[in-house]
Amino acid sequence: MKSLFLSEKIYVLILAGGTGTRMGSEIPKQFLEFSNEPVLIHTLKKFQSWKKQKQIVLVSHSESISKTESICGPFLENQDCIVEGGETRHGSMLRGLSALTIQSEDILLIHDAARPFVLLKELDLLCESIRENGISTLASRTSETVLEESNGKTSSFLDREHIWFMKTPQGIRGDILKELLTLPTDTIPTDLCSWALTAGKKSSIVESNPFNLKITRKEDLELAELYSSLFQKIS
Repeated sequence: MKSLFLSEKIYVLILAGGTGTRMGSEIPKQFLEFSNEPVLIHTLKKFQSWKKQKQIVLVSHSESISKTESICGPFLENQDCIVEGGETRHGSMLRGLSALTIQSEDILLIHDAARPFVLLKELDLLCESIRENGISTLASRTSETVLEESNGKTSSFLDREHIWFMKTPQGIRGDILKELLTLPTDTIPTDLCSWALTAGKKSSIVESNPFNLKITRKEDLELAELYSSLFQKIS
């Protein structure tokens, strides 16, 4: 599907505010390395190689600003920038938005810095879906039986045909984003799609590749090392 808006611009927020708590590391996970480079650089390079975005904004924890600038500075282009994040993921997203001027026809993608394995064709498909539907996300299916528990015992089984695991990027069209920004929220959203759902707006789904891992724990970093060569074969 071709763009309905000839003047649209694509903006990318990369949320890099991790502190390493779940990783059990003194070094935030985005700075840990696999395949001889920090996780954050793998992710940044992926979007830079796409060459379709107008601007990338890296949202960093306040204590990591200088390190983020040092590591990422050589890879930033044009109007790309680094901004300080907020106390929550949603707050960090809003801080990142403050660095952008988004028009109604534009597209905003929001991505976790700890997810380096995204395909360029997935970004293309995601943008097509956003143009048509307003809000969309990458997500993956499961082949496992999915159950719900209560007090440590099986409570019920869920229909896996309707179960998806949320991934990023998630994206939104500028006109929908402007509408969301005017609406009050009673709770702090966990991500873009949950924020939209509080306003009654459902997100479309684009199926993710199976390697779209979020590096959160030590074993995830080991998996990323293994995934790296496999991912190259499908890229």
